[in-house]
Amino acid sequence: MPRILILEDDADFAAILSLDLEDAGYDVVVEVTGEAALERLSAESFDLLITDIHIWKEGRPTGDGGLLLTGRLRNFPALQSGGRLVGLPIIAISGAVGRPGQSNILNAAMSVGADAVLAKPF
Repeated sequence: MPRILILEDDADFAAILSLDLEDAGYDVVVEVTGEAALERLSAESFDLLITDIHIWKEGRPTGDGGLLLTGRLRNFPALQSGGRLVGLPIIAISGAVGRPGQSNILNAAMSVGADAVLAKPF
């Protein structure tokens, strides 16, 4: 069964996305911080990463989101778990596209290595 890791801080959205993907036949794991997602990716095999661009804590965006995680996976060979993570497909998602100053956030995700991007809700 293909495995998908989701980095998402919105528990409701993560639950809906997980259920939809599980119904489609995927094994899904959810992490709420980029650091936890990186640790999980380093320890286990996944076929796809879906990552929220912004991870919020206490009402504020943290630096521990999908942009940093994607950049780490794509640009730091030492973090690629002996080549296992090289080529891991990454879909970056964001609900912030309509917010002031965020119109290019999906382009930023592509520039650091995301294979595809989606604006939430989708």
